[in-house]
Amino acid sequence: MLAHNIPVKLRVSVQSKFYDEDNGTAYNVLAELPGTDPVLKDEVVMLGGHLDSWHTGVGATDNADGATTIVEAMRILKAVGAHPRRTIRAALWGGEEQGMLGSKAWVTQHLAGDANRAPRESFDAYFNIDNGYGPIFGFYLQSLETARPQFDAWLQPLKAIGARRNVSEAIGSTDHLSFTDIDVPGFNPIQNYENYDIRTHHTNMDTIDRMDVNDIKQAAVSMAWFAYEAAMSDRKVPRSTAVPK
Repeated sequence: MLAHNIPVKLRVSVQSKFYDEDNGTAYNVLAELPGTDPVLKDEVVMLGGHLDSWHTGVGATDNADGATTIVEAMRILKAVGAHPRRTIRAALWGGEEQGMLGSKAWVTQHLAGDANRAPRESFDAYFNIDNGYGPIFGFYLQSLETARPQFDAWLQPLKAIGARRNVSEAIGSTDHLSFTDIDVPGFNPIQNYENYDIRTHHTNMDTIDRMDVNDIKQAAVSMAWFAYEAAMSDRKVPRSTAVPK
């Protein structure tokens, strides 16, 4: 049409609907692989990421890739027929962008306070994925050096697919804080930050073209492996006030 100088006309019809009866409600999505050890099955290793995204873009790196990684990690464990000693639970949190509302509500209901002392004490560790994008290079230990021997041993086989090392540093601003606030071990992996904070994070540039499916595959394998190793270990990840046995 342009080659023949025919004027182009475009008509756009946009329709929307507001569900006011459920306005302001955020939801969590949870699933689990039940533990098989008669003694350890009630102990929980948890994986998670947040399901919601910032409104200016599609949230590819924050946090669609993280949510995809968690779903794929659980699919891998199911597909290989894993029978973990501890229960492996996955969560996709709602309301993270509004202040970690989903994870805070779940932790308050199920782990915090005197009424939840037993499930809190039997909880092993929470592995979150959010900040950054791309392959997993290791984990931030949240200054929990007592966890280093386990984490370094678990990371070693992943060096064949790009992992490097775990670091002592602690990071914030995402759902693992809901767990660490009550002294339950919570961790995030080390991923790429190139152009994340200055280009994609909470901008209209956070789109699918920033993603590499092979990176997400590597991240999913890494998260599945750490969850499985934690679920099979003879001892839980130590707490901040604990000494490894």
